[in-house]
Amino acid sequence: MTINNNSNEGYTLFRPVGIKIEYPLVDLRNKQVTGTVSYNDKIYMTVIVDLNFESVEVEGSVEELKEISMNEESHIRMFKTEAKFFVENNISNPKEYFEQFK
Repeated sequence: MTINNNSNEGYTLFRPVGIKIEYPLVDLRNKQVTGTVSYNDKIYMTVIVDLNFESVEVEGSVEELKEISMNEESHIRMFKTEAKFFVENNISNPKEYFEQFK
């Protein structure tokens, strides 16, 4: 039997690091969604996505969290995608929506 040490097979272990992604405001009528990135009860970044005007406003930064979190561009892309999903599917309470899948 030959063992291939150049295999691309393996596994990844995911474990929570404490980063919280929350959506404190989903305004379906005005198509605006606010998302936050927090760690240890401190909000590091707030992203406001306005789908009507196709604009994104960012307050704060996740730079301090770079060792344990996605980069800023990835967070912004995620918030934009989620905002579109919430508005298109008439989801005003994302927390309640995601709870059904636990």
